[in-house]
Amino acid sequence: MALLLAVLSAFGLYHYEDLFPGLVASGWDGLYDRKAMAGLIWLLACLLAFPCLVVVAIARFFCRPRRRRRRRQRRASGVTRRAFLKGLATLVPAAALATSGAGNLLGERDLDTTYHVLKYKNLPDYLDGYKIGQLSDLHMGLFFSPRRLQEALDAVAAQGVNRLEITGDFIDELALLPKARAILEANAHRFPDGIDFCYGNHEYYRDFNAITAMLEATPVRVLRNSSFQASRGCGQGLKGRNGRDGRSFYIAAADYSFAKGDEAFAKEREQYVRETLAKVPEDAFVVLLAHHSAFIDEGFAHHIPLTLCGHTHGAQFAPIAPLVSALGFKYLRGLFQKGDCKGYVNRGTGHWLPFRVLCSREASVFELRKQA
Repeated sequence: MALLLAVLSAFGLYHYEDLFPGLVASGWDGLYDRKAMAGLIWLLACLLAFPCLVVVAIARFFCRPRRRRRRRQRRASGVTRRAFLKGLATLVPAAALATSGAGNLLGERDLDTTYHVLKYKNLPDYLDGYKIGQLSDLHMGLFFSPRRLQEALDAVAAQGVNRLEITGDFIDELALLPKARAILEANAHRFPDGIDFCYGNHEYYRDFNAITAMLEATPVRVLRNSSFQASRGCGQGLKGRNGRDGRSFYIAAADYSFAKGDEAFAKEREQYVRETLAKVPEDAFVVLLAHHSAFIDEGFAHHIPLTLCGHTHGAQFAPIAPLVSALGFKYLRGLFQKGDCKGYVNRGTGHWLPFRVLCSREASVFELRKQA
């Protein structure tokens, strides 16, 4: 029965994409994500329990008492190994179900708004106290509804940010494009200096042209291996900002690299960043947006004060974070620094799979400060 339920859950989750547009058209408000969540919890519980139960079964097989007399002796001495393994076999599914349930329900529900004060020696005076919000990896779809998008925008706007950066993987389900557009348009005024966007891999996986068209129909500024002069100096171009420092302020964004192999990947990242910074003065204060966290290396190499990334989701399951880092994600989550340059990896404001343990969803806020 458990196996049948797991198969049915997997089948339903696999084919939901075919049914999702119809759900949205019928007035989807997030109810269906809770129904899908139940199936996902059961499926992940089975996946978590299966390897443990295999180990327990093997242990029970090889540790069986071979003689009845030995069994009697062990019973007389207290809890037998067989009884212990039998109890463990009962405990494993319960623990797996609890882990899956908590990981999915809390991972889907909890949004952590993190606040970071970043100090720079070379910060233009008009940027002292300037606040930047970051959302990343929202993956709007079955497990990240329009309501969740509104909540994320509310979270960063409540911190009084001057501008918002979205670092890719914004939407997975194209049926939600109209609702996403409406929410972005309705909230754009809450970010005085605008909303900037860079591409992630999922924009290419889903429908690059359709997603781009939706974003460009809103006040969101889409950047792709390009830059934008937010201020030409002295705070000009920024709402409520002024100063004497004539250095300019730029927002730059690199495209997502699909190059295969470490050498090719590093080469294409460098190419993208050079193209992105081509029109940026050397003395400008720059914030670089890039979906893949590996671009932090290029940010450091080009002496970029702040590089904002996502992509990794922070591993989502904290116990495996060291393994994920060892397998190739040098910058997994949080703040990294080299000299006066900083890079930050957002844990993901959303997810396509809501399972999270000790790694909640994140909306990031950065306050720039002049270091004395």
